[in-house]
Amino acid sequence: MIIPTAALSQEVKIEFNQIDNTLALSNPLFERVLKIDVENSAFYTSGFKDKRSDYEYWRAGNDEFLFELNGEKITGNKQDQQFAFLDHTIQDGEHQSKILKVHLKGQSNTPARETELFIYYQVYKDLACVRKWMEIVNTGQEEQVLNNLTWEKIRLDPWGGFSAQIYGNYGRDIYKAPYAGGKDDPAILVKGRKGTFIAGNEAPGVMKYIGVYDNSNDIAIGLNPSNHDYAFKKHLKRGEIFTTPHSFIILSTEEKPEECFENDLAKYVREYMGVKLFQREKRPLFCYNTWTPFRRNINASMVKEIADSLVGTGVEYLVMDDGWQDYFGDWNPHKEKFPDGLKPVCDHIRAKGMKPGLWISFAAAKTESEAFNKYKEHAVKDKDGNPVNLHTSGSNPITMNILSPWYDYIKERIFTIVEENGIEYLKIDFAMVKSAYVMDAKHSGSHDSTALYKGMEEFLYLSYVKLMGFFDELGEAFPELIIDCTFELWGDWHIIDYALIKHADVDWISNFGAAPPQGSRDVRWLSWHHGLVIPSSCMIIGNQQMDAENHEFSFISNLGYTPIMLGDPRNLSVEEKAWYLKYYNWYRSMDEEFEVSKFYQTSDVFPEPKASNWDGFARFNSEKQGGIICFFRNGSPEETRRFIVPWVISDREYVVKNVDGAPVGIFSGADLLQDGFQVTIDSRHTAEVFSIATTTVL
Repeated sequence: MIIPTAALSQEVKIEFNQIDNTLALSNPLFERVLKIDVENSAFYTSGFKDKRSDYEYWRAGNDEFLFELNGEKITGNKQDQQFAFLDHTIQDGEHQSKILKVHLKGQSNTPARETELFIYYQVYKDLACVRKWMEIVNTGQEEQVLNNLTWEKIRLDPWGGFSAQIYGNYGRDIYKAPYAGGKDDPAILVKGRKGTFIAGNEAPGVMKYIGVYDNSNDIAIGLNPSNHDYAFKKHLKRGEIFTTPHSFIILSTEEKPEECFENDLAKYVREYMGVKLFQREKRPLFCYNTWTPFRRNINASMVKEIADSLVGTGVEYLVMDDGWQDYFGDWNPHKEKFPDGLKPVCDHIRAKGMKPGLWISFAAAKTESEAFNKYKEHAVKDKDGNPVNLHTSGSNPITMNILSPWYDYIKERIFTIVEENGIEYLKIDFAMVKSAYVMDAKHSGSHDSTALYKGMEEFLYLSYVKLMGFFDELGEAFPELIIDCTFELWGDWHIIDYALIKHADVDWISNFGAAPPQGSRDVRWLSWHHGLVIPSSCMIIGNQQMDAENHEFSFISNLGYTPIMLGDPRNLSVEEKAWYLKYYNWYRSMDEEFEVSKFYQTSDVFPEPKASNWDGFARFNSEKQGGIICFFRNGSPEETRRFIVPWVISDREYVVKNVDGAPVGIFSGADLLQDGFQVTIDSRHTAEVFSIATTTVL
């Protein structure tokens, strides 16, 4: 059932029922009911219903939240009887949403006696979704230790309970309960015989946790428990308020799990979450980086030659990677390689019609640097109290502690470099909280204690918070700057999540250096694997080279995320440059008309890219009904395949065009949904890409 948006916006409701002593959050799609249980000194969910299917997901026995203070369990359930309800307020949120704020006070004869809670529930106009977070206040006279925190703990059953299918690992792998999701689970989907819901966690990096019936019959969303390698702990001082990250639960009526992710979840993320990249009027659509093949062997004259050679290709950003600096930590231009500094090079890049970018590390400092010798007591410490390199198992560079005066130094240094040189893309790299390469969990965080933290557990979470705050400060000072937080900085291999993309624009998530077709297939695999849950444009995937043989296969593969190419563009012919410019201009026009960079779909149409099959993806604006579809023939012997197009509307007419703008067919939506679209690719390891747009209602 499609309900007009105007009607939906008028139907977001938060209502207090004095007779039942309940608060109901609803729109025409769903209702979640919260019980104020005065008799049992409790507050918990007592209903969670999808109105479209008339199915009730809720089951009795909700904790609503669960955490420990000083080793004692704190919950909202009626068995523990720990909280008195004080009041509630209703606020208007962004995007015509409404926010319920509930105030609870711990009962004097319980473990919650020196605690107050503020719980927030946010409801949107056109999704069956509740976003939730909490504030935990220490009202006692002494410090309290907070851990084992889940701020959403609710019993939901899609009918089938432990036999339900759980889609985890960025939604691509199927599990059975019990399931404990972590760093690779920003959102998971639970599908039963009568219902489907998505549980999401906006916590950062390796700290996030989602449990599905793993310790009870509950869904638990929070931070890692105390028995985890990267456990959460926070020492709450007297009067201190701890604000949790956000979580969300979305009810879905889509039949296919892929379409639950691509429709309901993608809409929430795209429109309501606050993705930094999507708040830009124009998003980056073609970047170049110097890392491959030059590694650290770059200099001013070479970068200027590269800039000259990129003219006429469509490249928007030229990013100088590692090698421009003297020492990590000092971050001065190398005196021999950049004798006049960076600004003349950056000015040259701008004069050629591109924007200059730079690689830098936030926390790494060479022991030879002046910065390290000035701040060496503020290095991250291992379990024996020695300075440590968290990035690898080597001893140089050292990882510096951003919960120390180092933060003010490196912030000022980065701000100065950006401002003085007009940097418009900043790739921030190397480990800060843990290594992506060293598997020993103890080789993580800082094991000492200061006035700001006590031990590794508290250091981990607070460092993520500090980093996100730095991104916010950087973005506020330089609103045009594209911030690239690499997977190494965020703390693990191939990691990306909602916390990252709310504060940084993109994540350089991995590198695949194999030549086409393998490398092209590798980058498509990663965007396919993560793109169900995370907007693909928030990903940067290296290291495909624009001067490689069959580079066309790589570039069209890169259209599945924010396109980036490396290599030596000085080797490009006039014809090859013209090819890049043609495809860039076409992609830019598609983004200007349909905002295709905000969308990414594979549904169950395009399978995981493999050496022997066909694969592909769409970047189709489901609201404007237009976009692009890319098809890839790998090593398959089939020259012709037919693909249905599940993103269209049956009573519309659509025109399909090639990159030159020539029509290749006009189809009804019904035909595309039923019979599909036939594609012929004559040669193996070749791609075809088309635009598709509605022309009229039939």
